[in-house]
Amino acid sequence: MPQDQNTNNIDTTKILKICIAILGVGISLFQIYTAGFGVFDAYLQRTIHLMTLMALAFIIKPTKKSWSVKKNAFIDIPLAGICLIIGIYLVLNHDRIATREWYWGPITSVDIWLGIITILLTLESARRIVGPALPIIAIVFIMYALFGHNLPYPFTIKSLSPLIFIDHLFLTTQGLFGIPVGVSATFVFLFILFGAFLEKTGASQFIIDFSMALVGKSTGGPAKVSIVASSLFGTISGHSVANVYGTGTITIPMMKKNGYSPEFAGAVEAASSAGGQIMPPIMGAAAFIMAEILGVGYMTVVKAALLPAILYYIAVFASCHFEALKLNLSTDNSEEFPDIKKILIEGFHFIIPLVVLVIVLVQGFTPFRAAFIATITLVIVASIRKSSRLSLKNYIEVFITGARNSVVIAVACACAGIIVGVLDVTGLGIKFVTIVTDLSMGIVPLLLFLVMFSCLILGMGVPTAPAYIVAAMIAAPTLVEFGIAPIAAHMFVFYSALLSAITPPVALAAYAGAALAEGKVMRTSIIASKLGFVKFFIPYMFVYNTALLMIGTPGAIIWSFSTAILGTISMVIAMEGYYFSLIGKLNRLFLGLFGLLLLAPEINTDIIGLIGFGIISFILHNLHKRNKSVNNRIRSRG
Repeated sequence: MPQDQNTNNIDTTKILKICIAILGVGISLFQIYTAGFGVFDAYLQRTIHLMTLMALAFIIKPTKKSWSVKKNAFIDIPLAGICLIIGIYLVLNHDRIATREWYWGPITSVDIWLGIITILLTLESARRIVGPALPIIAIVFIMYALFGHNLPYPFTIKSLSPLIFIDHLFLTTQGLFGIPVGVSATFVFLFILFGAFLEKTGASQFIIDFSMALVGKSTGGPAKVSIVASSLFGTISGHSVANVYGTGTITIPMMKKNGYSPEFAGAVEAASSAGGQIMPPIMGAAAFIMAEILGVGYMTVVKAALLPAILYYIAVFASCHFEALKLNLSTDNSEEFPDIKKILIEGFHFIIPLVVLVIVLVQGFTPFRAAFIATITLVIVASIRKSSRLSLKNYIEVFITGARNSVVIAVACACAGIIVGVLDVTGLGIKFVTIVTDLSMGIVPLLLFLVMFSCLILGMGVPTAPAYIVAAMIAAPTLVEFGIAPIAAHMFVFYSALLSAITPPVALAAYAGAALAEGKVMRTSIIASKLGFVKFFIPYMFVYNTALLMIGTPGAIIWSFSTAILGTISMVIAMEGYYFSLIGKLNRLFLGLFGLLLLAPEINTDIIGLIGFGIISFILHNLHKRNKSVNNRIRSRG
């Protein structure tokens, strides 16, 4: 009997693998076809994309881990089949749905029931893939849409018919198949597939090797390798947790071996990986989403995002450097790190697709087409060397990997689509403006804090793209209402929505880093928050000083960025407690204060901060020289 059970499990596993292969290869080829020959009608494109990946979600993530493969398959395969059946129904009825004579009609009883089932499938697939946070938020919004008319002012809304609600979510491009899934169905999938090709061809390993050769031999080198590699890899991956696992499996053991604690090693990787989402040119696809929502050019967003992202990585880089000095960590044996000339000679061809990607984007091509061109370029240049050349089996593996990695974004975006649909049909977005305005009493700093807190909650456990989309739809209009520049408002919301990746209690990137480093979860997330402290300050800075978004005169931009760098370093020194040598609490307090003054967007505070930082630096440097001289004399006498 046990032998029969084992045989059944093997057979079932084989069936599941075949299903995954068919769905993965099928959806990848569909996405490549639409990228090369033009997307379908929005509703049709999104339907095929979402229902296929939702079906894949039920197969790759079983109902219950403790159950046998066969027992799970009895539930998971039918659920996947229902997803595909609904997708086929929507494709066959696309003309009827797309050409209805009026909005919200006509609708059949089949439409209603399939709409209800699709909403439930979306919530369940998101729960399995992303975790409970986002589905719970979506359920709260659904409850609000259906019963919000019973709430007191200012939360009350007009009574909404369940029929209109289901129609809006299921049969329009304002709900499940709205902007979030549209983003996933176009350029996000292509960039994830591009990332899968980078990994399979060896380009990802080239990025890590290049990072090791570049900074591996410096003080605290392994931590700096993690920062460089994660920033390069993370801007493409689109997901902080995926980035942690993509680079952390190599960098975290290196950091631990160098002498960093498991918690610090996990935190460095988490903070570095989360930073990839704010680093141009791709920003985990957020740059394209923001450009689309704002109705501005892609380069406008990239230009605005560059300086804040550099400040963030300066903070993480400096923290690792001072931590290494404080712990007196020696550099690893230089023989362990590859020679940069050799790495560039062997992997130079991998730089070409990345350069092509940036050039194509700058030339004004759509992100969708740019990702396609970059992928084709990568395939061509990878064929130059035998070591990176792909076989037919490799292509199939890449297609499956790309589809599997896209599932998390697709189902999360669908769940976010429910929230966006509720905002649209209930007018809750406008209501949010009223509520936050009342709570803030018109005080802008309090308003910013409330918006940041709201975005942090909305972003808990949610990937970059849907987290930003949901937060942007709710919170950004509130800031614009208060006279804040639209690009600054959206950047503020974007940073705020991403804070949850490293901020307790739901710090998924920090959790992943702690798991790889075998460290304590909460301590890892606290250290990651400290390393990424700039994410908490910078949003307030560029709201009050848009020069950090490269808006203004060249002189103002250079001055603001220069003082912000010094302020960031001063804050890092204050938190690490090391500057030439260990420093006392009073000096740390002064450095923290001067750092805040330098970060403040006023010329007067900048000047006070500069003078204060200069005086403290002069005193501590001379004190360090004197102590070093005394110690040398003592050693010479001994």
